[in-house]
Amino acid sequence: MLKRTVNLSFWLAASVWFPAPASAEDNMYFSGTLVNEPCVLALEDELIELDFKSVVEKELYLNGRTRGRPITLRLQNCQLGTGKSKVNLSFNGPESSEPPGLLMIQSADVHGLLVGLETSSGKPLALNKTHDMGAMIKGDNLIAFNAYLQGNTQALVNKSIGVGAFQSTMSFTISYE
Repeated sequence: MLKRTVNLSFWLAASVWFPAPASAEDNMYFSGTLVNEPCVLALEDELIELDFKSVVEKELYLNGRTRGRPITLRLQNCQLGTGKSKVNLSFNGPESSEPPGLLMIQSADVHGLLVGLETSSGKPLALNKTHDMGAMIKGDNLIAFNAYLQGNTQALVNKSIGVGAFQSTMSFTISYE
């Protein structure tokens, strides 16, 4: 505590004895974008990690995919006075070619496995496209959808998905109309 007091005293004394340096004109710039977004995404929803836990490959060969695992995004403090009352959602990431619209995974051992997205009612949500997620209400809103695992056509026919750990990453964008 005493050391901080001494240092503070020194700086106060030094500021009295040394003249202030000359300031240059126009040496600091500020920029940014002011937006009028009607809602705020809950902080805990900015990074979502979904663990599919253990998936039995027989389920994939039998059904082609797993059941959907629910995901919910919470939009808070929505104000409809901004002229925007509809929310759109787009997902971006490495997209599969067969079938298209699904997210590719990264794994050394697992091949032909993809991540799919769908609405709670089962409508596909393809990657790299914008999807109408419905009308907003004033206050808090929930956007619910599911993620599932699916084998690509060739891997299902050849039963060549493999077993092991996998991961995948995508981003999402929320926009309003």
